[in-house]
Amino acid sequence: MKRAITLALLAAVLLVAVWPLLRPYQVAGHSTYVDLVRIVAFHEAAHNGDYTPRWLPDFYFHYGSPLFNFYAPLTYYVIELLHVIGGSAFWALKLAYLLFWLAAAAGMYFLARAVFDPDGAFAAAAVYGLAPYLLTDIYVRHGIAEFAAFAWMPWILLGLWRTQRAEGRYGPVLAALAYAGLILTHNITAMIASPFLLLFVMVRPESRRQAVRAAASLMYGIGLSAFFWLPAMWEVKYVQAAPSLTGGFFEYRHHFLAFWQLLRRHWDYGSSQAGFNDRMGFMYGEWLWLSLIAALLILALPSVRKKLTANRPAIFFLAAAAACLFMTVGASAWLWGWFPLLSFVQFPWRFLLPASAFGAVLAAYPFGLAAEKTRPYLSWLLVLLALLASVSFCRARYVFQDTAKNSFAFVFAPEAAAAARDSNLVRPDRFLDIETIRRLGVTSTASNDYLPKTCVKVPDHLPDNAAESGGDELTVLSSRWGYGQMIAEVQANVQQDVLFNHFYFPGWEAKVDGVATLVRPEPETGRMTVTVEPGRHFVELHFADTPIRLIGQLIAVATALTLLLWAVFVLRYEEES
Repeated sequence: MKRAITLALLAAVLLVAVWPLLRPYQVAGHSTYVDLVRIVAFHEAAHNGDYTPRWLPDFYFHYGSPLFNFYAPLTYYVIELLHVIGGSAFWALKLAYLLFWLAAAAGMYFLARAVFDPDGAFAAAAVYGLAPYLLTDIYVRHGIAEFAAFAWMPWILLGLWRTQRAEGRYGPVLAALAYAGLILTHNITAMIASPFLLLFVMVRPESRRQAVRAAASLMYGIGLSAFFWLPAMWEVKYVQAAPSLTGGFFEYRHHFLAFWQLLRRHWDYGSSQAGFNDRMGFMYGEWLWLSLIAALLILALPSVRKKLTANRPAIFFLAAAAACLFMTVGASAWLWGWFPLLSFVQFPWRFLLPASAFGAVLAAYPFGLAAEKTRPYLSWLLVLLALLASVSFCRARYVFQDTAKNSFAFVFAPEAAAAARDSNLVRPDRFLDIETIRRLGVTSTASNDYLPKTCVKVPDHLPDNAAESGGDELTVLSSRWGYGQMIAEVQANVQQDVLFNHFYFPGWEAKVDGVATLVRPEPETGRMTVTVEPGRHFVELHFADTPIRLIGQLIAVATALTLLLWAVFVLRYEEES
């Protein structure tokens, strides 16, 4: 009965936190517009039968972008599934946030329950589900990919823990699937969390064999996601990612925090700025700090120091949280300089995500010292206090398109209902369609992150035709865009080039009258060029998988089959014996 009361209380607390999201208005945030256009473009791809879209032809005035060849796509698959089931794109996005939020809280509950205490697990779930950075991710940044990463972290740790403890055959499978999910959801979080996950493998394994299995489960996760990360790493040399993602505003040196920012109770809807005058809050959270302090004090007790082996999980979570917090402040700049890949993290405060996961699980640690009868009551108290500490942050700013002024209007909940009745104010999802995206030349990124390197001069308007002549001796009789293909019928008097108004990127192949031929990028504009001989010709371009993409797919399929065989036969046999 007490567990049921605690569960109901936790559900009520999470409902309070999620309520601003469930209102019928579009939450404003740093990534709101970007996510909306990606959702529309992803749906267009699925509608045209491209269920594994790497190239989206609708961005850059219909010149295309290899967005999902580099940007983790899993959250958009979830949104598209919810969209297909029957919800609008607007509600599909909101439901995706809700599902990942519930998955994060549930994962933290089961992790804290397995490692520390069942009653304390409810408190840990509340602390995690109300973590300030989680609330910032949804109500200030509103970026679905990084927010979804909160859901995977506790499930990976739980899978590793069960593998270390030899608790059934599902531990390795859970760790592998959850780790693959993290990589396919937000590769930056996967990169910064991976060293800590690998270290967690060595926390109190039953045997060296179990530690090896835990490490192997992470390798399985890497293999399962190879169809995404392998082409992304290999083909990044063909896009302008490095200067776009690591320079200017996104240079990590501009975004270190001062330690007092982690302590300051501050909430704003602006952005990160160079220096310490940021217009958004970066507090770690009172209950996360108290969890770390309580764990430190308990570990300092003489009776506990004698049993450090039994308390290795608490030591790990405390040290990992402290290390993540250290990586957010300027004192860690020398360490960032040692690892060039960290520059792609862009914002050191992204380490607050794993720091929140490691700190939240420690909320359950002190419950082991309390009398068993009092633990449920302590859990109720901590859940309510976590809500009290965070309720002022559980509010959203909503956005409307002002058609009269051709600008965006931002309002809070009290004014949202009135704004929704204003005929000049429209929800962004109601005016964003695929034709608008093409007409406006939307790029779907903050800068030209995935613009092909062959394009030096970025287009500034929608072309009239899919193809045009590269000289006076060729006439384009007809041309059209298809999804993942382009077609033109031409008449040439001499050998001449056909220019297609679409960017070249590895994977584009050309045929002239059904015979494969060379396709190459035009200098500066990056448009695809095909040379034809004199006469009348039918020229077709289509986007296909490259060898590295096929290799990644084969690795993922082979990994999935191996994992299945391992779970069904090897681990099942050992469990039964």
